[in-house]
Amino acid sequence: MTHMTKTLLEMSELRSVPCNDAIDLAPMIEEVLTDLAPLAEQKDITLTSEGDAQTIGSDTLIYRLLFNLAENAIRYSAPSSTVQIGARAEGDRVLLRVRDQGPGIPKQYQTSIFQPFFRVDRSRSRAYGGVGLGLALVWEIAALHGGSIEVEESSERGTTMLVILPARAPGSL
Repeated sequence: MTHMTKTLLEMSELRSVPCNDAIDLAPMIEEVLTDLAPLAEQKDITLTSEGDAQTIGSDTLIYRLLFNLAENAIRYSAPSSTVQIGARAEGDRVLLRVRDQGPGIPKQYQTSIFQPFFRVDRSRSRAYGGVGLGLALVWEIAALHGGSIEVEESSERGTTMLVILPARAPGSL
């Protein structure tokens, strides 16, 4: 089975994953950054995090969502730059932001990037690897959790991806 076929199969099976884990996001973000540190070190990219919040869902899927976003941010950031993941509770929702210092995403592609196999620039994407399913998977995971993802801002100085998820009230399940 190819990696692409396996990823498509995983996307189709998402709906059967239980989504009732209480998730503290700060330790999960630290785990994602630790797991991606070797990739960041290759480009001398500093990884930072800020904030904390709690959500409810599948810890495996939320980890994958954060990992995919951070991995993309590292891959597309300029050498010797910074990638930051932030988590913040705001009312009954959690805001997750992943900021990079890459080339930005042209406005006309900012919704298309969440479609399977979509590439902004096919020649550039070959250099960065991947098959064009990471952001489609992130979209599916966010939707499965009653949330959403969007390009909050993007310019030649970098991109901020915003994921909105339901918050978990402290002490509730």
